[in-house]
Amino acid sequence: MNTTHRSTRKAALLAAVMPFAVILSTAAHAQAAPQTPADPQATESADDIVVTGSRIARPEVDSPVPVTTITNAQLLQRASPNVSDILNELPQVAVGSTRTNSNFLTSGTGISTVNLRGLGSNRTLVLVNGRRFIGGFGGDTAVDLNNIPVDLIERVDNITGGSSAVYGSDAIAGVVNFIMRDSFEGLQVRAQGGITERGDSGRYLVSVTGGTKWGADDRGNALFNVSYDRDQGLFSSDRAISAQDCANLVCGPASYSSFAPQGQFQLINGANAAVSALPGGVSNFSYNPDGSLALLRGYQGGAYGFNRNGVRRISVPLERYLANAIVNYELTDSMKAYGEVTYGRTSSNASLEASALAETDIYASGGIPITNAFIPTSIANAINLANSDANSANDITSIAFRRRQNDVFSRSNRAKRDTWRAVAGVRGDLGSKFNYDVSYVFGHLNDFNASQDVDTARYRQSLDSIRIGAGNVVGTDIVCRDVAARANGCVPINLFGLNTADPRAASYVQAVVPKSEEITNEQHVITASVSSSSLFDLGAGGVGAAIGVEYRKESVVDDLDILTNTGGNSGNQIPDLRGSQSVREVFGEVNVPLLSDRGLFRYLGVNGAIRYSDYNTIGGVLSWNAGAEWEPVRGLRLRGRYAVANRAPNNSELFSAPSETFAGVTDPCDGITRTSTGGGDAACRAVPGIAAFFAANPNGTFAYTLADTQGINGFVGGNRNLKEETAKTITAGFTFTPDFLRGFQFTADYFDIRVDDAINTLDRSDTVEKCLLTGDAVFCDNVLRFAPTGYLQTVNAQLINVAGYKVRGIDASVRYSRPLGLTENDNLSIIGNYTYQIDYRLQTDPASPVDEFAGSFGRGFSEHRANVRATYRTNGTGLSWQTTFLSGGPFTVNNFISNDPAVVALNDVKDYWLHNLQISQEVTAGFTFFFNIDNVFDKKPQYLPGTPFNTPTGLETSADFDLFGRAFTAGARFRF
Repeated sequence: MNTTHRSTRKAALLAAVMPFAVILSTAAHAQAAPQTPADPQATESADDIVVTGSRIARPEVDSPVPVTTITNAQLLQRASPNVSDILNELPQVAVGSTRTNSNFLTSGTGISTVNLRGLGSNRTLVLVNGRRFIGGFGGDTAVDLNNIPVDLIERVDNITGGSSAVYGSDAIAGVVNFIMRDSFEGLQVRAQGGITERGDSGRYLVSVTGGTKWGADDRGNALFNVSYDRDQGLFSSDRAISAQDCANLVCGPASYSSFAPQGQFQLINGANAAVSALPGGVSNFSYNPDGSLALLRGYQGGAYGFNRNGVRRISVPLERYLANAIVNYELTDSMKAYGEVTYGRTSSNASLEASALAETDIYASGGIPITNAFIPTSIANAINLANSDANSANDITSIAFRRRQNDVFSRSNRAKRDTWRAVAGVRGDLGSKFNYDVSYVFGHLNDFNASQDVDTARYRQSLDSIRIGAGNVVGTDIVCRDVAARANGCVPINLFGLNTADPRAASYVQAVVPKSEEITNEQHVITASVSSSSLFDLGAGGVGAAIGVEYRKESVVDDLDILTNTGGNSGNQIPDLRGSQSVREVFGEVNVPLLSDRGLFRYLGVNGAIRYSDYNTIGGVLSWNAGAEWEPVRGLRLRGRYAVANRAPNNSELFSAPSETFAGVTDPCDGITRTSTGGGDAACRAVPGIAAFFAANPNGTFAYTLADTQGINGFVGGNRNLKEETAKTITAGFTFTPDFLRGFQFTADYFDIRVDDAINTLDRSDTVEKCLLTGDAVFCDNVLRFAPTGYLQTVNAQLINVAGYKVRGIDASVRYSRPLGLTENDNLSIIGNYTYQIDYRLQTDPASPVDEFAGSFGRGFSEHRANVRATYRTNGTGLSWQTTFLSGGPFTVNNFISNDPAVVALNDVKDYWLHNLQISQEVTAGFTFFFNIDNVFDKKPQYLPGTPFNTPTGLETSADFDLFGRAFTAGARFRF
């Protein structure tokens, strides 16, 4: 990285952005604790509230940890159907799983997650009313935000840093807590629709919220929300940047795939080598657009290739049905029962190019038999001529192929998810000092996704066709050779040309049971706690404390179809996943005021929390934190906290059964000699089998044949010996709410998060090299060589505790609200959030160098990030302007090397600004109309093709940008 460039940018952008962040606003603001209960343990007192990050009700509005809050009013201003769209605009949030990068996820199409600090969605704990929510992926705890109804949210609290002592595992990067409304009277309807300026990517929402009091003396209240929304998605071909396949800055036919719908074919011998037996000395052939035969030199793209981006998606379609109910009932003056029920159904589907099959997907060796009845006559004659000469080495034994299966089957998956969650509990007072809360949470996810695939055994039968009649009628004159297969319905398939596969043959070769995956996650959480905001007074205020116990069980069943289990279709062999783990926990927390109203100590206090977790998988884990708060003068409060947090390996990481792979592995020992001096050559010669080779062949070269390389297998999967990840976090900062500037609040906080023993896999070739160079068991335990020869036999890639992260930065937030006096009832509100990224360091394993990503471009990496909103209201009219900023920098910093000036130029991403506008008008009491323009200036994303920039497939740019262009939303809210 260019450090001079970075330091210059740092000074300039700090000067430019910080005043802007103070003057303008973001879609979220940092405030200590709004005047609504933030947690189910909240007391009934208007003065004592429980903020996210603590279980102790505090008599003051200052949070002991940095809290960024999005209010219901801000959610409505953004007018997004999905809360994930709003969370992903916060500077603290990096790109997680979204509608714009999940088209190629096999079991996560359409899932939306939140990724605090760029440390991964599985290191961000998501809560609803302070309680856990069922995970959205198989065996993972990352929550699918599609199940959170926007109109039922009171606010969203986001806290930075380890909070495992308060909430348990996963809270390494921080916590996102959705605080839902707990009372409502009347009926409210929101209806809206949106579309881009180009007339695509429509999004529609209807949401109904209702509530009432009930029971004797109105002791109970109930509220519900039902909503339906639909996102039509967007095809890659609908935007110029992604309409064509791109590779190495070349878009269009030159980058088309050689796996074409009309097929490309190669004559091969028994050793799978090409035989140049066609006119002009070529071995390959395909078809022109008019259907005529085309002779080729090797496999080609261009006019004979296929544009995959023509069918891919920028964003996947999503349809959601959500139903939620919340019920509270005061059993007595000191006891309240409560319940919550959530049901969500989401449906989505990917759009992928048809599968690219080759002979290696169907045959262990060889290809289409040369007796196939559909081989073009001129090609059949050339084969017969080559096989009739005296040179048997050039005999053609079969035909290799590459063919897109457009007319055979579609691999685009269809996903349907049903999520259930139920909460039941009781809370109340024990005397005048203590509060209690006992709750049970049940969560259930059923995720079913299906697509078509082939049965490779049937495909081989269908390709082995013979002619038994004089005509060309498939199934009569041309039949499958295998009599038993014919009796079972086999119909010959013709791959030679465009749309040549008979629909009956396409149906036969498809798997009888569709390729499918059914995931079932289940969650049980029982929590009981007792707290007090004032156990006793040391003279500076009440000492607060909380203690509690928790039991949690998470289980998963990931059931794949039988052909995927056995490797009988076009994909890899993958076993089912089954597993569960449970944990018993005890926790405690204390808040101790030490001094108050003594000179420069208007307030001084300390706080801390501890949690011991006993897992049935990894054993005992201890988490804790300790902090302090000091208010030297009125309106200025300093705070700091040190925390040790953890993340236990999830069920997928623990219990995913190893699946076999034969993906290519490179051995650094390939090609060495007895006297070669490469970096690892001496270590290679120390391997007993290789040493024996050179003892017998002192002048030889230790080398692999193609068969040797293709025979190296490996197993990739979970690891039951994993241990917990550990994070050490520091947060320190201040809040400033001066009396002389009413309505103004400013906060700034430093965060420092270090994650050790992070769970990761190692590249298999890299594992071999590092085993040779270091001899470390971390690497060598995954490498097995044939003892007699020294050749690689197996290289595994199990998950291991091997990686490390170091993330540091500064968050600053501002909120200001005041009347301008231009009209009788006007008001200007300015809220803002800004992050300065100091470090984002990743070390994939102890033997690798540390990569620094801070200062590169992206939502988790840009050196300066801000999201700003200013709103002016007067007499029922509202005008709101939002700005998002990401500072530029290199997109790729990890081992990025290019000699192409154009690639180097693209890697330098410019500063990115995005602007959104809302106009709203209260027409009558209870009826508000609103109109939004997103991406007001139609800011285009920067071209960053997947090769070499590894951006999401089908985008040709990064998901950090707005990918849709200028878009419009119009809607109305009714309150009855």
